[in-house]
Amino acid sequence: MFCRYRSQLRHSTSGAILLMVLGLLMLLSFLVVVFFKNLTQDIKVHAQLLDNADLKHHAYNGLNVVWTGLEEILEVHRDLFSPLQGWDKVISTSKIEVPEGVQLKVRIEDESGKIPLNNPDKRLLLNLFNLFGDYLDSQALMQSYLQWLRRKPTKVTLMENRTMLPGSSSQKKNAADKKAVAENKNKPEDAHGNKPPGVFLPTCLNNYQQLAEIESFQKRFFNKGSFCDDTLKRLKECTTLLGSLPININTAPKDVWACLSKVFSIDLEQVENFIGKTKQSQSRGRYYKNIAEINKRGHGNLKLGQHSSENEKANTSHDVAEKFIGVSARMLKVEVEVLRADVSYTLTAIFKVNKASVQEKEDKQPVKPLTNKKEESYNKNKPVQNNGASLVLIALQEGRWES
Repeated sequence: MFCRYRSQLRHSTSGAILLMVLGLLMLLSFLVVVFFKNLTQDIKVHAQLLDNADLKHHAYNGLNVVWTGLEEILEVHRDLFSPLQGWDKVISTSKIEVPEGVQLKVRIEDESGKIPLNNPDKRLLLNLFNLFGDYLDSQALMQSYLQWLRRKPTKVTLMENRTMLPGSSSQKKNAADKKAVAENKNKPEDAHGNKPPGVFLPTCLNNYQQLAEIESFQKRFFNKGSFCDDTLKRLKECTTLLGSLPININTAPKDVWACLSKVFSIDLEQVENFIGKTKQSQSRGRYYKNIAEINKRGHGNLKLGQHSSENEKANTSHDVAEKFIGVSARMLKVEVEVLRADVSYTLTAIFKVNKASVQEKEDKQPVKPLTNKKEESYNKNKPVQNNGASLVLIALQEGRWES
C-alpha cells in the first residue's frame, strides 16, 4: 500500500513538471514570435528608408530630365502651346536609366489653362459658378466670393506657403516687377470692376478648403453625403490658384471653354474637334498658335485688339480677346512619381515660362542644383538657353501639391 502511494506521488510530480516545461516552451515560443515580428518590422522600416532614398534619387533625376526636355521643346517651337508638342514623351525619348522593377510616372498640368480664382474677372466667375446652379445661385456665389476676398488686406500667397528655392521669383521681386506694380497701383478699375493687369486683389485663396468659410460655398460644395464632393472636384479641374489671365485655350478643359464662349463668340463644337477633345478627333488633335487663327479657321468671331501704341489706351476698356485668351502655357505643374512594389515617392514642381531676353538671362545667376548629390547625370546647374524663353523653377515640394 505504501508503494502504491509512492507511485501515485511520483506520477503527480512528473505531471506537474511536464506542465511546467510545456508552459515554459509556450512562453519561449511566444517571445520568439514577438522578437521575430519586431525584427521583421524593423527590417522593413530600414529597407523602406533606404528605398525612399533611392526612389528620391530617381524622382529628382526624372524631374531634371523633364525640365531639360521641356526647354528643348521651347527651343524648337519657341513656345509651349499644348501637350501635343510631346510634353508627356520627354521621359520615354530620353536616355534616363530606370532600374528593373521601378516605375517612373510624370504628369504635366498647365495651370494657365484654367480660370484663375486669385485674379478673377467678374463675368468669368459668374459663368463659372453658373455651371453649378442657376443664375441666382451663380450671382450669390460670385458676390460672396468677392466679398470674402476683400475681407482683410494681406500679402500672403500660395507660393509663400510652399518650399522655395533660394532666389526664386516668389521670394524676391526684381526691379522690373516692382516698377510695373507701382505703375498699375493707382490705375482705376475698368467698366467691369477688374483690376489692371499685374495687380492682384488684396487677399488670396491659398487652398480650396478655405471656401468652406463662405456659407454659400459650404452648402454647395462641402455638404457630406451628397453630390458636393463631385462638384468640388469639378471646380478644381477648371480653376487654378496659381495662374492668371489670359487663359491658354490649347489646354483649357471643356468647362473653361464653355465659360469663355459665354463672353465671346466661339463655336465649341469646331474647337473641340480641332484640339482633339472628341472621340472622332483624338488622334488628330492640333493647337492654336495665335488668337487670330480662331477667326481664320471659322471657329469663332473674336474681337482682337490693336497693338499699336496709339490705340493702346483706347483698348484697355474693350473686351479684346487677348485680355482673356492666350495660346501658350505660362505656369506648369510637374508631378514626378517613382514606384517600387508598394513604396512610392512623389515630387511636385511649379515652373514659370520666363520670356526674358537673351541678355537678361545671361545676367542671371545660375539656378542652384535641385539636390546636393554629386551625380552629374541629374544635377541641373543652369536652364537651357534658347530663343528668349526658359523654364524657371519657382516652387518645389516633396509629395503631391494639395490645394
